[in-house]
This record gives sequence, C-alpha cells and structure tokens, in this order.
Amino acid sequence: MKVLNSVVTKLWLTIILIVTTVLIILSVILSMYFRNYMLNSTETLLEEEISRAEEIVLSRHDNQDLNATLLREDNLIIYRDGQMISQQSSTDREIYSRIIEGDGEGNTFLLEDIEGHDYMVRVSNLSDFFDSEMAIIKYRDLEDINESMAAVTMIIIASGFVLFLITTSFAFFLINRITRPLISLKDAAFKTAKGKYNTIETKSRDEIGELTLAFNKMNNDIQSNVEQIEHEKNLREQIFTSINEGVLYFDSRVRLIYSNKKGNYLYDHMKAQTETFEGFQNDIREIVQYREPAVERVDINDRHMQFSYTPVEQDRELFGVILLIRDITEEVNTEKMRSEFIANVSHELKTPMVMLSGYSEALIDDIVTEPEEIKEMAGIIKDESDRMNTMVNELITIARMDTGSDFFSIEENDFGDLLDKLAARFRHEMQGNGISFNIEVDDPDPVFNFDYDKINQVLTNLLDNAIRYTSEGDNITIGIRDTGRFKIIEVRDTGAGILPEHQERVFERFYKVDESRTRGKHGTGLGLYIVRSIIHRHNGTIELESEFGGGTTFRITLPKTNEER
Repeated sequence: MKVLNSVVTKLWLTIILIVTTVLIILSVILSMYFRNYMLNSTETLLEEEISRAEEIVLSRHDNQDLNATLLREDNLIIYRDGQMISQQSSTDREIYSRIIEGDGEGNTFLLEDIEGHDYMVRVSNLSDFFDSEMAIIKYRDLEDINESMAAVTMIIIASGFVLFLITTSFAFFLINRITRPLISLKDAAFKTAKGKYNTIETKSRDEIGELTLAFNKMNNDIQSNVEQIEHEKNLREQIFTSINEGVLYFDSRVRLIYSNKKGNYLYDHMKAQTETFEGFQNDIREIVQYREPAVERVDINDRHMQFSYTPVEQDRELFGVILLIRDITEEVNTEKMRSEFIANVSHELKTPMVMLSGYSEALIDDIVTEPEEIKEMAGIIKDESDRMNTMVNELITIARMDTGSDFFSIEENDFGDLLDKLAARFRHEMQGNGISFNIEVDDPDPVFNFDYDKINQVLTNLLDNAIRYTSEGDNITIGIRDTGRFKIIEVRDTGAGILPEHQERVFERFYKVDESRTRGKHGTGLGLYIVRSIIHRHNGTIELESEFGGGTTFRITLPKTNEER
C-alpha cells in the first residue's frame, strides 16, 4: 500500500499508461494505414490487369484465339453464358462458386478463407458489349500482404517495446530528478515537526528550487518563532514561579490546564479537603456561567487566602478561568497586630495618665497636706512619668527598627569591658534584693564586632527581667564563651521561670507573663521584642530555655565578624 501511495509509483504508472496508450493507438493506426495502403495498391494492380484483359476481349472476336490468350493469364476467370473459362484450378473453382453464390458485393471485394488464404477479387461486366452474358474475373492472393502486415506489426511491436523501455528509463530518471528534492522536503518537514531544523541545499532554479527556497525560509521562520515562543514560555514560567501568588488556569469544563509551583501546591492541598474543593469547583462553574470576575477570601487551616477569579474570553467565546491565589495571612496578621498594638499602647498609656491626673488633682486640691504623703504622691507621679517616658522611647526605638532608620555602629569592641560596666551598675541593686550576681568569661579574647550601645541595651533588658522574676537567694549569671566562628552569650537565673505556653510568645510586642510573680515595677511588654530585633540586626539568634519554677536562660549567638543586616 505504501508503494502504491508513493509519488514515484504514481508518476511512473501515469507515464507508462500514457506511453502505452499512445503506442497502442499508434500501432493500430499504422497497421491500418499499411494494410489499407497495400490493399489499395493491390486493387490498383487488379484494375490495371483487368483493364488489359478487357482490351484483349474487346479487340479480338475469334473465340478460340481469345480463349487461348486469356487462359495464359494467371488468376483470371471468364464467365460466358453461365460457363466458367479458366485454368480450372481449385482456387478458380472456389472463387467462381463463391461469386455465383453471391458472397461478393460490388466490382471489387474480398473473399476470405479460401483454402486458408484471403483473396481480392475484381469483376468486370462486359455483357453490354456482347449479345450474350460476358464477365471477366481477376483476383489476387493477399497472403503476401498478410505476411508483410505481420512483419510490419512485429516491427511496430518491437519498436514500441524498445520505446517503452527507453520511456521507462527516462521516466525513472525524470521522476527521480523531480521527486528526490520532494523526498528531501518531506524528510525535512518531518524533522521540522520533531524540532530538528535543517536547511536543504538548492540544486536548481526551477519551481522545485523555488519551493526549496520557500521551505528553507519557512523552516528558519518556524525555528525563530519556536525559539521566541520557548523563550517567552520560559520567561513566563520563571515569572510565574518566582511570584508568591499561585496562578491556575482552568478550561470551561473546570479542568486544570496550567499551574505554577505555588498554585499546584495549593491546588493539591485543597483537593485533600473534600468540602473545600467542591465549593472551589462550584465557584469556578459560576464564573464560567455568569462570566463575571470575582474575589473572595478563603481560610485554609491557619492561612488566609484571597481568590481572584477572572474569565478568559474573546469575541464572546469563553476559553477558561484564571485564578490568582494570594496569601494574605501576613496582611491579616499585620492588621490584627496593628489593631492590638493600638489597643495595647492605649491601655499602657491610659493607666499612668489616669494615675498622673488623679494624683495631680489631689495635690492641686490640697486633699493631702502631710509632707510625707505629698512626697509619696510626687514619687508616684515621677515613677509613672518615667514609665511613660520609657514606653515612648521603646516605641520610638521599635518604629526606627521597623523602618530600618535606626543607626547601628557594628565595630570591634571589648565585651569584657561591657561586662564590667554591667556588673558595676547592677551589683548594688542585686545585693539589696539578696540576689547573687556572677560573671563567667570562658573566652581568652572577648573582643569581636558588635554595637556596644545596642548590646548594652539588650543585656540591660535581660538583667532587668531576671531581677523582676527572681527572689531573695536566687542567682543571676551572665557569661560568654567562644565556639570558633561565634560568641555565645548567656543570661541565666534561678528565678520563677516561664510556663511553656508563654515561651513562644514572650518576644511579641506588648506580651507579658503573669505580673503577679514579678518584683517591683512592671514592664511594658516591649523589651524582649527590642532585644530580638537588635540581635537579628547583628545577624545573630536568641534562644529561650525555661523551666517553670526552675529558672530561665537566654542564649545569644553572635558572629565574630559581621555587618548589619
């Protein structure tokens, strides 16, 4: 079947059919032409011979002399008054018998199959020139003509066969010359379909050569377009992969056609939740039905997602729906944190302001007159003012850290010198509260890069917290050790400790543990948040280990050499 479908076979069969038809028609025409020519020549000879016989008959009136003369002629029969005068051969008798029976019509006719031969017969009626019936019959054997025709036919057949072979060879040569570049074009087209782009050599300037040039140009254009499409596809894929939003594309039958990495992750996560996934599919069907964009918020576990549906249509034909999934958890948490921050600041500021206002009115209205009471109230007013001032300063510090405008001077400093100053500052307070204060330096060279003032602030906050959550007889220890690339700073106490449920949240803004277990002044809930922010700006980490009733350890890890984050 493949051979019959080949262009070469079809062209070859077409050429052979045309040549064969032409040869057959030409052979038939030539054969008929030669036969008619020879028959016409024979008829002309018969006419000449019978004309000569007529002259003899009409010029001689002696019957015996006439008969003797005519009987010397071959293939001649004389009919007179119902009698046949001839050489009395079997052929003469058969022809005469066939004529008498009426086989021939006209003056010249053919008689076939007489003793295996065909004859052309010419009859001349001379009854008008005599008183009795008189006719001359002359005939010729056509065997020589048939043999000549057979020879001519063989020559025509042989010539046709030779011409057939020549035509076949020429046809194959011509067809190969024509089809070879076509086959090359076909093979190149299949390679192009497989992504292999090759340029075909142009060997002629005819129509096939022009077709080859057009194919090469088309091939180059296709390669260029495919490369451009691949580039755009890769670029689009990189863009879709790099963005944090999930991108999914569904057709009108709610079948997923495309998704980036984030979108595929969220899609698989939704498929695991049957009810959520069914509602999600129904939402897409509604978008397909009404062809209106929509935005909704979906909560998946502890994450908040925003689903943005956009129908894709052109010329009122809907192709599918694009879904953009954006994780708005941080935005929601930020908004929640902002609301809580405002509420906490308002609450923290309200208490000292109420106390300031109340005690100020008491002093103004002379409600208290005793010097000791006045001094006590003035002390309370000063403490609450200091508390408000501390809170405002901490809020300013947090704002600067969040915006990155807070200046850090990270340079080489002596941590041992900082420990000496901290010991001098806190030792008296701790001795007054009955707390043992220890410094452990397991570092032969405690000099490394850090911001002196900021680390001083960190340790001051940690020591203040340790003092508030310890009692008489407890210990507070601050130490440093070298681990090679890092410096490990620890602030340990044997105080009340922190419950496990509070440990993960102590670094949040305004978060406070139970204040009933603290000594003296209450904190603002911002100190540990500031501590963690400062440590992060040093490219370090801070860890908390605490056992309720067994003390607390804050472990700070700082690199020896670093730059501000």
